[in-house]
Amino acid sequence: MKQVSFSQLMTYVRCPEHWLFRYKLGIRRQPRKVFKHGFALHETLQYHFEQKKEDGRGLKLAEAQEFFVHSFGNALEDYKQELAEARPYLTREYLSKEKHVRIEDMIDTGLKGLETYFQHLNPFIHPDLIEEPFTFQVSPNLEVVGRIDMTDTGGVIHELKTTRVSPNKQDIRSDAQISIYQVGYKSITGKAPRGISKDYIVLSKNNSRIVRFKVVRPFLDKKTVARNITAIMEAARGNIFYCMHPAESWICSKEWCSYYTLHQELKKLGLHAFLEKYSIPLALP
Repeated sequence: MKQVSFSQLMTYVRCPEHWLFRYKLGIRRQPRKVFKHGFALHETLQYHFEQKKEDGRGLKLAEAQEFFVHSFGNALEDYKQELAEARPYLTREYLSKEKHVRIEDMIDTGLKGLETYFQHLNPFIHPDLIEEPFTFQVSPNLEVVGRIDMTDTGGVIHELKTTRVSPNKQDIRSDAQISIYQVGYKSITGKAPRGISKDYIVLSKNNSRIVRFKVVRPFLDKKTVARNITAIMEAARGNIFYCMHPAESWICSKEWCSYYTLHQELKKLGLHAFLEKYSIPLALP
């Protein structure tokens, strides 16, 4: 039976061309300091949740902050190596943007974000499932595998993210990531989740805050989820890859998109010639 990962599906949802570069051609995403920063915060909170599940308390704020600084430092060592390897593939604009991202500012925002989380959200979170693996079948020949970040003892799925801009309210019942999490939760527990909470730590040196979007009684249509996943896989098999972001979108700008040069090359060559050029899976040396 063929397996598709949750991260593969979400990559296609966000940008089908990224799926082409990453999963069909094996081209790794170029490094960014902000990715390492997000990883360090995620690793810190995961460790805190694991400890809190065991002893009911978890890390103290100072311990979490120390863990974050250490994790971020280790991640930056990896970043330096990855940047050296990827340099031939990066635009000058991309490198300039990376150069001007200050590590000290990132540490400050991370510490402040953790302080805000511990003050305003931590007292209300009682972890149950943490990075729990799930598998569910979509069709006789396809299954989805992934991990749920975290649920609480009340059966609520928590999707915790860090961001630097205020998120817009959205109907999270139809959110692709949350929909898959709901099916995954039921495959683990045999029950539908009792709620969903999309929790954001909005990072700022001076005014970090928590933004939450909650659904008390989520509605899940597993057939719709399965149909959408099948459509994604059929599109990928049929070489249907289009970047749908507008030209002025920051997501696809020279400064921020880690696949920018490949997007431009694909437009210039066309899909057939592009696939011929990269017919052998490519990874950065």
